[in-house]
Amino acid sequence: METSRAADLVQREATALAALLAPGALQAHVPGCPGWRLVDLARHTGGVHRWATAALAAPPDGDPGGEPAGPDDDTAVREWFARGAEALAAALRSTPASQPCWTFAVPEAPATAAFWARRQALETALHRWDAEAALAAAGLGAEPDPATWLAADVAAEGVAEVAEVVAPRQVRLGRTPPLPGTVSLQDADGGAVLLGAPGPAGGSPDATVVGPFPVLLLLLWRRTSLERELASARLRLTGDRASAEQVLAAALTP
Repeated sequence: METSRAADLVQREATALAALLAPGALQAHVPGCPGWRLVDLARHTGGVHRWATAALAAPPDGDPGGEPAGPDDDTAVREWFARGAEALAAALRSTPASQPCWTFAVPEAPATAAFWARRQALETALHRWDAEAALAAAGLGAEPDPATWLAADVAAEGVAEVAEVVAPRQVRLGRTPPLPGTVSLQDADGGAVLLGAPGPAGGSPDATVVGPFPVLLLLLWRRTSLERELASARLRLTGDRASAEQVLAAALTP
């Protein structure tokens, strides 16, 4: 994802999320983040934005510090969140994609600002989805559409990020064992991402899940389930369903 596009996406998605932070909605529970209210989601996302901004300025072997907690006063969170998003978008626009910086990518991947451009665009978009889902669950808004909530090409980058960066990090940190099989995640146009390590001789994946990349991305981040999406016909599966369920049940994301 180009850095300029990522910065625009961060700004647009953050603006949409901030607009949902009305005083009467802050206590809405967030279905995708059990135990969180909407105001907690805003504090988390605003803290991550500030952490990523610090990481862009830190050398690869540096330390960007922790995630700021945000203001205790719920009524101050919306403005605080918006300021952090603006600062992150500005930092992304002014930092060359190839500039070395601190990241948590797999060790063999380049530690550059391009990592944060993609990561924060996707982070902000996912939490905007969460905010809309929270308001819908509270009867304060409409349900977001799983198939259209994010541009398909951006969602495809998100699916690849989980398979190539996030899930391997989960294994590396001991948060989940190595994936027990492989699943090919595909859209109707033939784009494909392989989740899990193929056998030493390569070969076919254990299962294939086909559907819009925005739905597949929600599935990987546990905002929906394979059972629900197969029942809705937004996704379809071929191959070994039990293997697909086992792989997708792993802690692929934090």
